[in-house]
Amino acid sequence: MNLIDRVILEWSYKTKKGFPDINNQEDMALFESMFGFDLNELTVSPKYQSKGVFNPFYNIDSELDARVRKLLNDKNIAFDNLIYKAVADTAKEPILALRGSAKFELFKDLETSIGQFIIIPKSKVVSHYGQKTRKDTTASSNVNEFLSLYFLKHPLFTDVEEILDKQGGTGVLTGEGDEISYSQLIELIQKDETPERDIKIGYNNSVALKSDLKDVSINNLYWTPRGKPANINSKNPSDIIIELSNGEYIGYSNKIASGEDKTPKFNTNIVAFFDKLDGSITEEIKKLINSSWNKVSNSITKPNAKSAINTFDISKESFSETTSRDAFADLAVEFQKDNLEFYGKDFYHPFRNNIIGGLNKMLSNPQTLKYFLNSIAAYTYGTVVEGETPCPYKLLIGQESGSKIKDVSENKILRSVVTVDSSSDIKDISNNYDGSSQSFTVKFKIKTSGELKDVIIPVTVRTRSAGGWSGKSLFITSSGVKIS
Repeated sequence: MNLIDRVILEWSYKTKKGFPDINNQEDMALFESMFGFDLNELTVSPKYQSKGVFNPFYNIDSELDARVRKLLNDKNIAFDNLIYKAVADTAKEPILALRGSAKFELFKDLETSIGQFIIIPKSKVVSHYGQKTRKDTTASSNVNEFLSLYFLKHPLFTDVEEILDKQGGTGVLTGEGDEISYSQLIELIQKDETPERDIKIGYNNSVALKSDLKDVSINNLYWTPRGKPANINSKNPSDIIIELSNGEYIGYSNKIASGEDKTPKFNTNIVAFFDKLDGSITEEIKKLINSSWNKVSNSITKPNAKSAINTFDISKESFSETTSRDAFADLAVEFQKDNLEFYGKDFYHPFRNNIIGGLNKMLSNPQTLKYFLNSIAAYTYGTVVEGETPCPYKLLIGQESGSKIKDVSENKILRSVVTVDSSSDIKDISNNYDGSSQSFTVKFKIKTSGELKDVIIPVTVRTRSAGGWSGKSLFITSSGVKIS
């Protein structure tokens, strides 16, 4: 059995058995504060709603659940089943209070409270009760990115037991220079619903990296989902950065290949995307988002929903994908009273469609389309700022069958298209949007190297897959630029 097959087999076994936990809740809280993000993207809220149905009930970590059950038994509190209802606050002293922000009331069933409360870390909440857990796409990326560096650092890795039994640091740093521990690595993998695939891709990535770097000596390995090291531009697309022994840096943007790879790709907040360059289009995008909301608001006629939406000022909400979760949940309650779906066909869908229709129209203007293309170039090739540390990057395309590295600068035709200097070189724009889906197509001709090329760019605007609609600023993505 080869190394990869053994890793996958043993990791599958360990996944079923469960991984050792971070030693205590203080370590968990410290970890989450150090990295500035919560590895668990699950929405934990007493106002949580899915497809118009409220579901504030949750499942928690099995070991912690067993601990709660023991506490109830010790207090002679009777229960047959045990489920956890998210609450804004506890009505009395909780029977278990760990360092965390997730507050729950204990229930025997969906209607009968036991009258007891707990407070636990959000990371210990594993799923919505009675619902299939959606794949955590961020966790999947975290695993294959980090392991790309880990396996490069530890080429003599032989089995999973080595990781599970190790203490201390992994030898891989964050962009801020903090070393990531083995317990933190385990926590990353616990959140991934496809660990077998992502472990294999991470290993294949490390093999591709070693081949690309050849015999160059390495000083440090940085995993950079947030900050970048050594004054490297924060907008550099690299997910991992390697510091060479000569003091130079090289970055890699990790992609998981699904079918034919069409570079470039972007996947970000729509406001952040149009703010990537000089920001001259940003205000127009913000106005489009707010006006799209107000247009739908004006169409609402049923009493509860109309009253709620008329007293809500969308302009006071930040242009974020997450910060309006509670405000949206309150609106959803009023919509439901009128049998309306705030998160679906009666508000979110027309809101999204208004944004897409407006963006489609904006990109029919050659000047705006030029800005759009130049923004793609900034995401693809990075931006050069005087005084900052250079960090050229390549695409690291991960596959289970074997990863490969692609130097995006080698495609001169693509680069000439997205770095177009004059809007007069853009001809025959014929964008297409059907008015109801979350995607549209940008089509045009462009003059490059003395001839006209046909260009097609599919664009999607929607919420991210994990967490649902919880902010007015949607995200924008594309599978790539097709040039014929």
